[in-house]
Amino acid sequence: MNIHIIGAGSLGLLYAGKLADSGSCVTLWCRSEEQADKLRSCGITIEGMDEQRMQLNSEGFSVSSWASFAGSSAAAEADYIFLMIKQQGIERVAAEMLAPLGQDHHRLICFQNGTGHLERLHELLPNWSLYAAITTEGARRTSDVSVLHAGHGTTTIGKMIPDDNSLQEDAEIELVKGLNRAGLEAFLSKEMKEIIYRKLLMNAVINPLTALWRITNGELLLSPERVDLMKQLYDEGIAAYEAGSIPYGSNLWEAIIQVCRSTSGNTSSMLKDVLENRTTEVAWINGSIALMGHKFGVSVPTHELIEQLIRGMKI
Repeated sequence: MNIHIIGAGSLGLLYAGKLADSGSCVTLWCRSEEQADKLRSCGITIEGMDEQRMQLNSEGFSVSSWASFAGSSAAAEADYIFLMIKQQGIERVAAEMLAPLGQDHHRLICFQNGTGHLERLHELLPNWSLYAAITTEGARRTSDVSVLHAGHGTTTIGKMIPDDNSLQEDAEIELVKGLNRAGLEAFLSKEMKEIIYRKLLMNAVINPLTALWRITNGELLLSPERVDLMKQLYDEGIAAYEAGSIPYGSNLWEAIIQVCRSTSGNTSSMLKDVLENRTTEVAWINGSIALMGHKFGVSVPTHELIEQLIRGMKI
């Protein structure tokens, strides 16, 4: 299986390392040539919470910088392209890197938090097959070439616009088999809307509070005041979902608590962005729920305040 991964952050390194180690042909595309050079020299190191360590030699995968992507014929031949960047970079990557590949059939799997990205990508890449991927794998990049696998999870993948093409489904099954061979538990789903909105509310409850208090996921559960604010965000989100008839399944609050426990040592992506003074994804997470509240006539003041607080942390 020939997989190209755009984005060499925590998830990009984790998936690239594990897929390449299990036999997939992997090309990793880095934002900077500096990181690409380091990966060519050092390979990828994946460390586990149980002190296990996997070292992938640089000969086991290919790596280049974004600048050379559009001119690469190899990218056009990928079975799948994994888009593993933040929401705020999507338009640039789609316009400068993906669109030049042409409007022939390409498969793009999108690992973004929040909502709205699939619709934006569909406008820019109308003939591409777009997939949503929701993962609960916990990962934290510790250097340009190493990542801590902070918690095992699952990856659920589904097509934005399902079809009845059996050949397409065969390709999807091969993808999931490849991920499972790599030790990344994966599933196909035709219920991605529910899964996307479950993950959205999980992120809206967990990520901004860890960023505000500068704590790990597990530390959210250490005081009743923290849990009370989590529940307040949760209740407002559920009210917006129900007003808009948005599916979210069952036992979502319990699932949020379990994610905090299973990724207890993990630093959320939003906290990492705040610590490094980068733009966060709060506009696509809590901001998405705030927009739903306005659309469906539901008051979501805590989400609105949280969005303002997080935005105000970047100078």
